Amino acid sequence: MLLTHGLLDISVQRRARLLKANVVAFDSAAQSVTVGLESGLSIEARHVVLATGYVVPDIVKLKARPASSWAIATRRQPGNLWPEQALIWEASRNYHYARTTADGRIILGGEDDHALIKPEVRNNVTPAKVVALKNYLKALWPHASDRVDFAWSGAFDTTHDGLPLIGAVPSCKNIFAAFGYGGNGINFSFLAAGLLAALLGGGSSPLLDDLAIDRDILG
Repeated sequence: MLLTHGLLDISVQRRARLLKANVVAFDSAAQSVTVGLESGLSIEARHVVLATGYVVPDIVKLKARPASSWAIATRRQPGNLWPEQALIWEASRNYHYARTTADGRIILGGEDDHALIKPEVRNNVTPAKVVALKNYLKALWPHASDRVDFAWSGAFDTTHDGLPLIGAVPSCKNIFAAFGYGGNGINFSFLAAGLLAALLGGGSSPLLDDLAIDRDILG
């Protein structure tokens, strides 16, 4: 949340305008895009980039599936951290990740499950998931204390291949999307910013084929 507010503050300093409104329609038939608001007013722009998270407008047709994930934060233990406190991320389908905080905690997450979506169900299995994460931490870094100060869970959507949706919205001229599904939203957002900036400037990238909204993997 603090990062989001910081980025918005920088945008305002660079003369961006922030509007609080609900969008109800998009019209890209003309040279510009008209965005209709719930209030009856409209906004006109040469290009529109959708970066709306899980609130996907009807003009975007995609198939994503929900999943739940769990995480723990240990007690402060700056003397028990691994060298250089590098981010650890498993390159596997059922992944775990681990990182450290500035005050010396270890945050470990994973144990994703596509079946346990409802909040009450997710909460019921949290104690067992915490035990599984503590056991994994001991196997990953035996030097660490597994005393947990905080534990939490949440739901997110992911595409079938785990990659984000970045690029032009099919059949909607001058409307683009930056949807960072897959649990890597901050990294994918940075990637989307660079790709879309290049695209709007007349450039391109082979990555846009792999991340296209209508790529076959979603069908």
